Amino acid sequence: MKLNSCIIIYMIASNILIVINYKYNSGINGPTLLIFILSYFLTISVVPQKQYWFWITLNIAIVTTLLVFEYKYPGAIINTYPDAKHRFIDFGYTYIISVFFIFMITTAVRKSYHTERKLVEQKAIELAYANDTMNKLFSILAHDLRSPLASIENFLDVLSSFKLTEDERLSIQRELLTSTQNTQEMLTNLLLWSKSQMKGVTVNLVMVNLKKTLQTTLQILKTVAAEKGIQFTEQINNSIFIMTDADMLQLIVRNLINNSLKFTNPGGQIIISADIAGSDCRIVIKDSGLGIPYEQQNEIFSLKAQSTLGTKNEKGVGLGLLLCKEFTESQHGKITFESKPGAGTTFYVSFKLWQDINKNGKYPDLSTNKSKV
Repeated sequence: MKLNSCIIIYMIASNILIVINYKYNSGINGPTLLIFILSYFLTISVVPQKQYWFWITLNIAIVTTLLVFEYKYPGAIINTYPDAKHRFIDFGYTYIISVFFIFMITTAVRKSYHTERKLVEQKAIELAYANDTMNKLFSILAHDLRSPLASIENFLDVLSSFKLTEDERLSIQRELLTSTQNTQEMLTNLLLWSKSQMKGVTVNLVMVNLKKTLQTTLQILKTVAAEKGIQFTEQINNSIFIMTDADMLQLIVRNLINNSLKFTNPGGQIIISADIAGSDCRIVIKDSGLGIPYEQQNEIFSLKAQSTLGTKNEKGVGLGLLLCKEFTESQHGKITFESKPGAGTTFYVSFKLWQDINKNGKYPDLSTNKSKV
């Protein structure tokens, strides 16, 4: 943490030693000027840019002074070589040492340059992604949220401006409730995803009973399915325990089932089940809905996914499935799907089974034992 002090001490010491070497190693007839060149190269490699001219000027001034001094007082510096052989040897190893140091410094500078360039390129990629994300969010706010809010405003305007029959009023109230629920769902997904992008995802992995954890969520969704005339079946064994974040698990399942409800016509069917494959539990959500067009299947887990109107004009923001993927993978899980247009879609979400079983074959109660990952 004393870089400037170290540079000053090094530069002063090296210049003094090189001047001494010039005087006692034959002056212009010795290899000291090679060492001065090496010192100059080291100088421009390590000193801060604002100090360049000072140290470079000092280097040139010292060399010029020594040459002028020797020229005017040739007897002041004695040739110390006993013969030409020793002079050639001295020049030879000085050259080799100088080349070695120049090579090492150049290599370090090039490595640093390439490292910094890669960092800049990575930052540019991240910035481009952030700009795409920002554009996506503004698009959502400008279009997907404005439409349902305008519908809610229109419903309230009709209720307050016209005298309606009881049936008409109830119908508008139901439509208003549905529109409000859809808007709330969109806002929830949008805010959750935005938070995960800005602050990162914090995951609390604990042992949970799959059926018990999803019980409340599934009960609410059964009511929604019944209102739309869709048969909702739950087939989850009460003995399945998995390692997951309970809140994230509910969000994933809720989004996937809402997606099925959105694209399943009245009279259709949705089945949620769970099976065990080795050390994994696989949650299966199957519907008899519209299916996903083949041309859209490669992008449904990305920001490129386009929101599509449901069978009753339900509107989404295209973030639900992206959230499911990110939250599943943050728990070391896996999400896949199978879909055929016109024949429905099946989503598969896999999590690790909880393996810590006591001697009685029962899973211990770890509801208060949370580990952050």
